[in-house]
Amino acid sequence: MQGNTPVECEILNVIQGAGIWPDCDDKTQLLQAIEALISGGGSGGGSVVAGSEIGSVSAFAMPTPPTGWLVCDGSAVSRTEYADLFATIGTLWGNGDQVSTFNLPDLRGEFIRGSDDGRGVDDGRVFASAQADAFQGHKHEFFQSPATLMVGGSYHPSAENFDQIGPYQPGVGVGNPVTDSASGSPRVASETRPRNIAMTYAIKAFYPTSA
Repeated sequence: MQGNTPVECEILNVIQGAGIWPDCDDKTQLLQAIEALISGGGSGGGSVVAGSEIGSVSAFAMPTPPTGWLVCDGSAVSRTEYADLFATIGTLWGNGDQVSTFNLPDLRGEFIRGSDDGRGVDDGRVFASAQADAFQGHKHEFFQSPATLMVGGSYHPSAENFDQIGPYQPGVGVGNPVTDSASGSPRVASETRPRNIAMTYAIKAFYPTSA
C-alpha cells in the first residue's frame, strides 16, 4: 500500500514500522502503531519484529516464533488466510493441495546456502532446490612395512590401496586416516557437518494488529 501525499506516506511508514499491516477500514491503526512503538521502545513491541518484510526468513532463539511468523516446517497453509505471503512466495516451496493451500519452506535440520544465481560456485542450482550432503573426492594412502606390501608374491613399493596390499599381519602398523592425535579424538557420525546451533527458522507471514 502506498500513500498519495507526504502525510499519508509518513503515516503508513509509522504503521508499518510498528509491524502492522495497513487496513483502510481500520481508523485506529495510527494510534495502535504509536502505542506499540512506545511500549516496545521503538521496536514495535515485544512480540513484533519491526521492519521485517512478508516472506523474509529469520532465526529465533526460542521454539515458537512471535506473532506474525510461521515456523518453516513445510506445512501447507491457506492461500486466502495468508494471502500476502502467498502473493510473495507463491508455490516455490510446494503446491499444497493445488487449490486452496501452498507450502512453507521446510528448513528443519537444514543449513541455508545462498542462491548461486549464475556465479558458478554452486553451478546448476535452481532457486528453492534442496541439495544432499556430500564429501569432496580425495584419496588416502595406506602404508605397511615392505614385507607386507605384496601383490602376487612380489614386493610393490607403489601399492597404496587395500586391494593391492597383502593379508593383514598382526603387529604390523597400518596407516589410518582417522586416528587419535594431539589435535584430539575424531568425531565420527552419519553425516558431514560443521559445528552448529539448533534454532527455529520462521517466515514472516502477516503483520499482526495490536489488541
